[in-house]
Amino acid sequence: MKAELKRIHSPDADLEKWPLPSDALFVQLMIGPMDGPGEESFDLMVSTPEARESIVDPGDPDSSRYLVVLERIELTLIRQYVDNLLRDIDRPTWPELAAEIGQFAKWEFHEYRP
Repeated sequence: MKAELKRIHSPDADLEKWPLPSDALFVQLMIGPMDGPGEESFDLMVSTPEARESIVDPGDPDSSRYLVVLERIELTLIRQYVDNLLRDIDRPTWPELAAEIGQFAKWEFHEYRP
């Protein structure tokens, strides 16, 4: 099973407008099974190299987790980055696939326990 990026959303900015108001932006990646229904949210912080220093805390190793540094924050670059990552991931089931994607973007069910 493979996954595809179905859409990108940010509660902090309109990604269709350029330029974006910040050099760091929280985005939600809506990813689901390729050629199938459904999607789940995976969270990611995107920043420019200049803004990285203000996001990453040297005393907290987890502060750079789920962070992608791009030359500029632009919808096409974010989409290209995610599409490239998803292209190489293939797992037998959706939970396994989502857990693998969760290594680079925080899955909405990351710590969920029934």
